[in-house]
Amino acid sequence: MTDPITIRPYRPGDEEGLLAGHNRIFPRRSLAHWQWKFRDNPTGLVHTMVAEHATEGIVGAYVTIPARVRMETATRLCGQCVDLWVLPEHRRHGPRPGLFVNLALAHYELWGGQDADQNAFHYGWPIATWRIGQRYLRYEMVRDWDFLFRERPAGGFPVRPTSAELEVRRVARFGAEVDALWAAQERSLALALVRDSRYLNWRFADAQDAHYELYECRERGSGRLRGIAVVALRDLLFPRTCFLVDWLLPADDLDATMALVATAEQRADALQAGVLATLFQHRDPRFLGFQRLGFLVYGSVYFQVVIPFDQHDTHFYKEHWYHTLGDSDLV
Repeated sequence: MTDPITIRPYRPGDEEGLLAGHNRIFPRRSLAHWQWKFRDNPTGLVHTMVAEHATEGIVGAYVTIPARVRMETATRLCGQCVDLWVLPEHRRHGPRPGLFVNLALAHYELWGGQDADQNAFHYGWPIATWRIGQRYLRYEMVRDWDFLFRERPAGGFPVRPTSAELEVRRVARFGAEVDALWAAQERSLALALVRDSRYLNWRFADAQDAHYELYECRERGSGRLRGIAVVALRDLLFPRTCFLVDWLLPADDLDATMALVATAEQRADALQAGVLATLFQHRDPRFLGFQRLGFLVYGSVYFQVVIPFDQHDTHFYKEHWYHTLGDSDLV
């Protein structure tokens, strides 16, 4: 008997079927959102494995967003696992343990590995798929996601002293100077997504169905760019939480840190947020640095996993991964 379901890579024209299935499982998404998130990502690659039924069309998808990542001295590809779905009536189809796992394994076989066009690792936050992923798909836990947060006082945040030599400006997009800022910082990072202007503008300035505020910290006299930050209001973690979503400046630049944190506090006040929050991994100096600025630690239900396809073990990801909330699609 011929198997009615074929597992294959994405082909142009699959968008409508992918959207129809996605919108049965998750909150509704537009075609413009799909095109921005997958077709137009800075790598130009679409890493989606689909399950196509002979008469019902696309009934499942295992999806990653490809991204360039700095790994020690090399630039590789990695993939964030997002929007994984199989329609309920087809989840038990095929060899055990079912269609979801077999879709994932086909994705791994094609796009996971050590070649230049393959992913060095996948990563994600698998609340619903953790058990099956741990058992069948090599999910390895990297860390709990512990947020840094400050509750906004009834009268607003106190004015934070900042250097008169610095100013923070809101911008519509990041320019080429961000590329130089990233190039200077990447040498000190063993593992981090490439945060150049192309990536940051795609992720934040061009985002569909989500609004972000982009900020630059500059020297008043020379105009030199010292750091950037991204702010957004969301209901994740607590209702009306003002998030510092992304952050790029040297960990030891305390003046620029104070200036950008002060701006985030002012925006939290203006937006009537209940909480200002951000996130850095526990080994990053910013994790302690923000606590010295009055942030507390809040443990959440989210945890981060990695699926390595190269020679690095889990310890490497636990110790060296510089990541922010912007590395996920949760904020």
